[in-house]
Amino acid sequence: MRKLMILLITVLVIINAGCSPRESVPSPEKKKVVIQQGGQLKYGSLQEPNTLNPLLSDLLATAEVGRLVFSGLVITDDKEGWLPDLAIDVPTTANGGVTPDGLTVTYHLRQGVTWHDGTPFTADDVKFTWQVIMNRKVNVVSRDGYDRINSIEIPDKHTVIIKFREYYAPYLTLFTTILPKHILETAGDINKAPFNRAPVGTGPFKFKEWQVAEAIVLEANPSYYRGKPALDSIVYRIIPDANILLTQLKAGEVDIVSNIGFTYLEQVKAIDGVRAVITPTMIWEHMDFNLDNPLFQDVRVRKAISNAIDRQAITNNVLKNVATPAYGDQSPLSWAYNPMQQPPARDINTSRELLAQAGWQPGPDGIMTKEGRKLAFSLVTPVGNKLREQTAQKIAEQLKEIGVLVEIRPIDATLFFSDVLKNRRFETALYAWVAGIDPDNLNLWHSRKIPNRNNGYEGQNYPGWRNPEIDHLTELGARTLDIGARKDIYFRIQDLIREDCPVVPLYFRGSIDAVKTSVVNYQPNPTPSGNLWNAWQWGFASAK
Repeated sequence: MRKLMILLITVLVIINAGCSPRESVPSPEKKKVVIQQGGQLKYGSLQEPNTLNPLLSDLLATAEVGRLVFSGLVITDDKEGWLPDLAIDVPTTANGGVTPDGLTVTYHLRQGVTWHDGTPFTADDVKFTWQVIMNRKVNVVSRDGYDRINSIEIPDKHTVIIKFREYYAPYLTLFTTILPKHILETAGDINKAPFNRAPVGTGPFKFKEWQVAEAIVLEANPSYYRGKPALDSIVYRIIPDANILLTQLKAGEVDIVSNIGFTYLEQVKAIDGVRAVITPTMIWEHMDFNLDNPLFQDVRVRKAISNAIDRQAITNNVLKNVATPAYGDQSPLSWAYNPMQQPPARDINTSRELLAQAGWQPGPDGIMTKEGRKLAFSLVTPVGNKLREQTAQKIAEQLKEIGVLVEIRPIDATLFFSDVLKNRRFETALYAWVAGIDPDNLNLWHSRKIPNRNNGYEGQNYPGWRNPEIDHLTELGARTLDIGARKDIYFRIQDLIREDCPVVPLYFRGSIDAVKTSVVNYQPNPTPSGNLWNAWQWGFASAK
């Protein structure tokens, strides 16, 4: 699943715009405005990157700053369409960029593109990036898809020919970040390279400095292939407290704040000179079971828990009826989403019957017991996300009604993602995934993607789902050419998620961004390209 190179939104507190594709206060973009050249834009973030090398981190903040510094071969726009980036065009079978069997993909690269230090960008950089990703000593987030490549040929400095072992349907989702060979080929241990804190890219903005726990400063790249950005600089300000961030917005100390908590929406709307932009995203909140825990190895227990969770009540009460309940892993924005899915209605009686069939009976205190053990477990969540904490509390209240005791355990966000999930040190876990433009979720569901010592802790199948049919379908989906056949495969995977219940999908949510009305060309993007995808076009409206 290519979602995530921007995977997990550690401190995201956002809502889903269920009633319309996009809502906003009328903005300057809807009128003809003249953009002034220059100026510094301050972008407020709740999160600080842990590295500035996007291949080594799944944090949203790393992806956002990385989007400013680096370029990919292609990129997705805010309408989920593919656009060329470092490539001249998007390779398809129609334009001859992809062979009929799908095994060879050719990218023709832009000429005249340079790295921020002035070194020419060439096909060698693309091949080198693949070699870095496939180097088992480098702690990249994912090798999925890249491991399907048999070889990369570079007949000249501006042509990349990728030879796949087997057809890989989401081939366009690869190479979203290209690294500089001339800097990193002699860097030694790339995991510890100084480059990761002071990167050199080909993107619209150049790294200037990182003021730890305060800000990352980026300057416009005058040699950017699309032309010098309108802005002189962007300051990525790190303000980990949502209340302080809102205060800074009111005081005019920041120009854009993304991922505003929905509880602050009315306050944002009331700020003079600021507009609220609500955009659906491909982010889905879910609760994982650790399937190696004896409590959850009986599917009847998992289904009982899933049936007892009232998704609609959570979206109504926690999200104030502005989120969409989730019933699978595909976003309603995806072509692979099954609109005919039957929403599982909450049924406490069925949950109790399932538990009884599995041998669980109410104890003296009302908590289900079996062979002297209570049906009690912890639910871990990354600390700092009030929306998620409220969701966890609601789940605990609902499950207590069927005799299941849940202890909510907030954990430091960095520890949660780097240790608790990766090492599967949890009973149940509540967090979110960013779905990709392509529905391929092999990295989430295939049994070989259960992180462990033998596979170098690669993969994000944190529940530990082992299902031969899922393994087969995820492999088949990625190598199937016909779009109709692929859709059938992903419909079946959505069925299996409900039948086998390795996770409990909860809701799809959206994003609230606060943007000064003087900011022009801000176009939030629901795809993994993110909201900074067109930052080179941002600017301030000229004073009349």
